[in-house]
Amino acid sequence: MTRVYSFIFIILFCASSSFAYEKIYYEDEEYSLRYIIRDYSYISGYNLLWQQVSDYVDIEYYDEFIHKDFSKLSPKKARSEVIEFIKNYEVVTGLNNSNFNNKNMIYPVTNMLIIQNKALLKARKVLNDLPIHEKTSLVYLAAALSYIKSDGLYEFDKLQRLLKEWQRLGGDDFEDIPKEEIEKRKTLFTYIIDMKKDPVVTDEFINIIKSEYYYILLFKSGFFDLFNIAEYNIVAGNEVSVGVNLVNYFTEYIKASYMDIIVNEPFRLDAYGKKVNHYFTIYNKENNLNKKLDNFYIFPFNQQIFILNIEDTDNTILFHLNYYNPSFLNNPEYSLIEVNKSDKSIKSYDLWKYSRIRNKVTGSIKANPSFECVELLNIEKSTICESYILRMYDKISSSKYYSVYSSIKNNKDKVEKLNNIRNDFKHNFESCNIDKVCIQETYESYINEMIKNF
Repeated sequence: MTRVYSFIFIILFCASSSFAYEKIYYEDEEYSLRYIIRDYSYISGYNLLWQQVSDYVDIEYYDEFIHKDFSKLSPKKARSEVIEFIKNYEVVTGLNNSNFNNKNMIYPVTNMLIIQNKALLKARKVLNDLPIHEKTSLVYLAAALSYIKSDGLYEFDKLQRLLKEWQRLGGDDFEDIPKEEIEKRKTLFTYIIDMKKDPVVTDEFINIIKSEYYYILLFKSGFFDLFNIAEYNIVAGNEVSVGVNLVNYFTEYIKASYMDIIVNEPFRLDAYGKKVNHYFTIYNKENNLNKKLDNFYIFPFNQQIFILNIEDTDNTILFHLNYYNPSFLNNPEYSLIEVNKSDKSIKSYDLWKYSRIRNKVTGSIKANPSFECVELLNIEKSTICESYILRMYDKISSSKYYSVYSSIKNNKDKVEKLNNIRNDFKHNFESCNIDKVCIQETYESYINEMIKNF
């Protein structure tokens, strides 16, 4: 009889283990520019700028979460703390503060937003490492919310898988949320689960309008790949009237004559050939004058970023979806969605003239300077050269430095040695000026020194 019971127990155990729980944490995300702290120490006064940011944003709150050893807590306690963190998470830019007028503030604020993203990444890792019996429906809900709060439907594939697992495990929601809100959320999550594998952005945006999910899935501030070239940028929105926000994209300082460096083709200028008609400005003709429209929202969707401009006319509301990428700069219009105010009917117009594969735009580009990065360039060209070169190596060196530092931070002698290597690198880097070969060799030497010594 004992053998029979043992046999039944084994069968039941195997049956309960037959479901493979969906993955929550993806290692490859660690190497995305969204999660790697950037080394801006070469910028004059960077530490002071960082301090100003820290005075207005509680960086320590995120930093402590990132470095906390959750393995010392019981799985149930760790799960509870992480879920609570995700529940209360909100993107904080601090850019609306009047003290953030200095254009160099873009650098510390970029790192501040990266730290917030790293905290969400850490949260998902803790949830992923929980024992199987602790991976409840709420665990997968929290993981899905971490993506939604960060960038809506951008990680659509991962998000859909997480929500399917949430549904399979019972589809629970947090008890302290009002019943009406729970119903709204459940409808939204079910909508995401039921989306087809290769969704059409225009069709889904119409569903979002009809279902009023836009208050969750549209953004006016955060950290986004606005140019669709895997380079993340800060967005800061200032509401100027109800439902309309003016977005500052930090492009004012880029002069027209240098924009071709970024886009690999001549940039559009105004009629007089002077002022840049930058990525995120649309002009409407009104009484023979160009009327500037800046009420933009960000719509992340399935690894692509769309910029939404809303136009309110007498009879209709027009939603302009634009896809910005230097390859398609001359015609960024993706689709137009027209909502009739009287009968609420909706029409859509596909405006995209370029190729798509599985409903996604093809033909991403890599930005390159259109001139040679040499000495004796003016300040604007030098800045762009430096930015381009740093982008090539920053990801590798920052990742290596912080991985080494994390492994030795409790060893005073090793930390001192690491910092000496880093200081030597900074000195050598500065002496390179903007010589690309020198910078490349300096970075490689820096990384090799860390590998050799640690």
